[in-house]
Amino acid sequence: MGTLGKPDASTVDEESGVQADDDLRSGVADSTPPRLWRMLFRVAGWIFVGLISVVVVAVVISATVHWWQTPRDREAIEQLIGPEHRYVDVNGHRMSVAVQGSGSRTIVLMPGLATPEPILSFGPLARRLAEQNTVVTVEPFGLGLSDGTDTPRTSEAIVDETRAALGELGLSGPYVLMPHSISGLYAMWWTTHHPDEVAAVVGLDDERYTSDSAQGSPDWPSWMAGVSAVGGIRDLIALDKSTDYLELVADYRESLGDAAQYTSDQQDLYLRAYSWVLNPTALDEIARGAENVRGAEGTVFPSTLPALSILAASSLAVEPEWEPSHRSAISNPAIQQVTIMDGHHYLFHAHAAAIAEMAQQFLDEYVPAQ
Repeated sequence: MGTLGKPDASTVDEESGVQADDDLRSGVADSTPPRLWRMLFRVAGWIFVGLISVVVVAVVISATVHWWQTPRDREAIEQLIGPEHRYVDVNGHRMSVAVQGSGSRTIVLMPGLATPEPILSFGPLARRLAEQNTVVTVEPFGLGLSDGTDTPRTSEAIVDETRAALGELGLSGPYVLMPHSISGLYAMWWTTHHPDEVAAVVGLDDERYTSDSAQGSPDWPSWMAGVSAVGGIRDLIALDKSTDYLELVADYRESLGDAAQYTSDQQDLYLRAYSWVLNPTALDEIARGAENVRGAEGTVFPSTLPALSILAASSLAVEPEWEPSHRSAISNPAIQQVTIMDGHHYLFHAHAAAIAEMAQQFLDEYVPAQ
């Protein structure tokens, strides 16, 4: 009985051995996944920290290069422009201007939206016009070498700041306004609110009210100013200059047209100026574009004001309202005209000589020298 009632030792050992082996295997099976996941998470963490470190180092290097290079680029632009360049104080900020010639008429060149370096951009045209006129190229706040400002970029503010700059230069009106692109809106504001200060308007593919432009402005995020501040735009331009992948440089080359109009130094510095043009001031002007367009709705030139609009054929091809909007601003066809020229939106880059001749003939006919 005792033998029958007592478990067989070998059985117990075998059973316990089997049970022990099962328990061991079960324990290994249960403990392996946590250890493996911990290892994977640790490796992933190392990779993430490594990537963040690379990004931080890249941003620091980019920002350092940008902060070091930008003042040197600005100084190089000042030297390239020469003695015709100066600064005037407007509302406590420095505004960059260039004054050329000494004729009795004063022509005010007004740049388009986010033009990186207006004085260089208008250079060939300004030199030709200055042969018979006093020519002032104004770089509004946020553009070129001018300071930024917190003042909202409305048509009224931009016009008043330009008027103040001309006053600081000792130049009194009436002026011949020569606006490009969005400055057409500002010129129209000027003529309707201060008509006695304007002798004529010669537009260079300048903007008018169109229903499409009045609907909304490009929604440039405010963080773009941060990207620009740490050299992000400079990096993109440098990359595109060597690869042409984004075609930024290709468009820039096309807009400048005949390279003979611009020295290689001018072209290079003009391109570098893109590195700081997406600043908070310029971004605010972009954001208020539709508001400024709506402000020009229904406006026409005063019937006594000579006006010539030189439009680029390329703009007519992409904007059906472009030509009609300019013709609708005419109140007196005898002294107000619209003409079309083949070329890029920045048509004065490649056609400075032709535009200067056309403008001079128009002014000689309708705006006698004083």
